[in-house]
Amino acid sequence: MTQHDNKIDIDASSWPVIRQHALFEGISDEGLFSALPFFQLISYKPGEVVIEEGSCDSRDLFLILKGNLDVIKKTSETTSDKSLSSTEQFIVARLGANDLIGELSFIKGRPRAASIKCITRSELLVINPEQVNHLASINPVVFGKLMRNLSGYVASRLEKTTHNEVKALKTELENSMLNAKANLFFSYVIGLLCVYNLTISKISELSIDANKASIISALIIVAFALGLIFMIQQSKLPIYVMGLTLRKWKPALKESLIWSGVIILGLIVAKWILITSIPRYEHLTLFDLDLSQNAIGLNFILYGLHSPIQEFVARGVLQGSLQHFFTGKNITLRAIIVSNALFSATHVHLMQGVLGLIVFVPGIFWGYLYARHNTLLGVSVSHLLIGWVGLFFLNPESLFV
Repeated sequence: MTQHDNKIDIDASSWPVIRQHALFEGISDEGLFSALPFFQLISYKPGEVVIEEGSCDSRDLFLILKGNLDVIKKTSETTSDKSLSSTEQFIVARLGANDLIGELSFIKGRPRAASIKCITRSELLVINPEQVNHLASINPVVFGKLMRNLSGYVASRLEKTTHNEVKALKTELENSMLNAKANLFFSYVIGLLCVYNLTISKISELSIDANKASIISALIIVAFALGLIFMIQQSKLPIYVMGLTLRKWKPALKESLIWSGVIILGLIVAKWILITSIPRYEHLTLFDLDLSQNAIGLNFILYGLHSPIQEFVARGVLQGSLQHFFTGKNITLRAIIVSNALFSATHVHLMQGVLGLIVFVPGIFWGYLYARHNTLLGVSVSHLLIGWVGLFFLNPESLFV
C-alpha cells in the first residue's frame, strides 16, 4: 500500500486547525481531502522528543493539532580541560495547536536547530519531502498551493524573527547605556557619601547644643539630597530609576500601610509587655509625647521633613542605582543589603554606633517594599509612620533612663 492510499482519522476538534491553517490556504475542501492521505497522524506521550537538535535523520514537517511542546536549545561550556565541558538546556519557546515545526529542515535539508519535546499528550500532522513529491505527481495544483503557502509562512516567520531580534538588540543597547550611566552615577554617589559622612561626623565632635545639632544635620541631609538631584540631572538617568514615579503608587501605598500598621502594633504591644511585666518600667506610660516642648516639637517636624529625603537617598539613589550596577544572581537582595549598609554607615557617629545597626534593620524591610514597586511613595509613608510612632509616641529612650 502506498502512502497516498492511507486514510487518517481526523476528529472534529482537530479539523478546524487544519482547515484554517495558512499552510492550506486557497486549497478547496476536495483538494485538501485528496492531500491528507499523504500525511500521517502521530500521537506523542508527555516527555517524548519529537525532534532532536542537530539531527539530520529526517526532514519531516509537523503541524501541531493538539498538545503543548517545548522548544529546547543546548548550550555548551568548554574549558581548557575537555573533560570538564558541560551542556545545559534552555526552554526558548512553548508551542501549541496551530504551530508548524521543522519548516526550514523540510525545505532546505538543514540539521534541526532545536529539540522539540512534548509537555502534554500531543497529536501532530506529519509529512515528509518524499510524500510531497508523490502528491506533486498526483495533484500538482494542490502541491503548488501547498508549497507556495509554506514559502509564505516561512518568509513571514523569518520577517517576524528579524523584527524581534532587532527589537531585542535595541532593548539590550538601551539597557546597556542605562547600566553604564548608573555605574558612573554610583561612583559619584560613593564620593558624595564620603564627603557627607566626614561633614556630619564633625558635628558630633563639636560642642554644639543637641537642638542645634539636629537642625544642622537636617540641613546637611537636605544639601546632600540636592547634590544628588543635580547629579541625576547631569547623568541624564531617567528619574524613575531613582523611584521618583507615581507608577503603581496605589498598591505600593496600600501594602506599606498594611505592613506599617502590623509593625506599629507590634512595637506598641512590645512596650506594653515591658511595662506590665518588668517592675523597673511600671512607672512608664505607653505613649509619651509632649510636642509642647520646643526640642521635641522641632525634632518631630524635622523627622517628618527629612524622612522622605532619607528614603530618596537610601532606596531611590543607592538601592536603585545598585540594582542597575549589579549583575548575576540575587541582584535585588544584594542591592538591598549593600545600600542599607552604606546608608547605615552615615549613622555610626551617633549613639556610639548603635544607631547604625538600628537603621539597618528596618531598612531591609523598606528595601523589600521598594523593590516590589520601585516607587518612593510607599516606603516614605511607611518610614514616616513607623518613625513617628516608634521614636516619638513610644519614646524608647525612656526605657534606658
